[in-house]
Amino acid sequence: MYYKRFAVVGVVNVTTLDAGLVSLIEVPYHIGAILITVSDWQDNVLEGWIGTERILEIPDYLLDTDFEAAIAGRSTTKINHIPIDIKIPPGQIFKIGIRCGAAATNIFGAYEYTKTSP
Repeated sequence: MYYKRFAVVGVVNVTTLDAGLVSLIEVPYHIGAILITVSDWQDNVLEGWIGTERILEIPDYLLDTDFEAAIAGRSTTKINHIPIDIKIPPGQIFKIGIRCGAAATNIFGAYEYTKTSP
């Protein structure tokens, strides 16, 4: 099992994606899950893409955050491990990103993946 870190700084009214996890022709990848946390809850949307196909869309308020953890009136510990379980086709890229509205949210985490045979 391998892990690759990602960080995406959200931009107001823009969908921002990271560079992604590139599945090589010689060594294709299988993405098992993503580990994630958000900087804050702003009703933005986490997105996951393989090529031009969106395969993941989750509101940020369902994700784990440390923002105001000590003073929040409810638990800030939520989802931080999202199972994906998809083989990324050789030559394709799995990207994670944040679609922000009027307020930006940053995301931080890691891809959990394995190398497969062609």
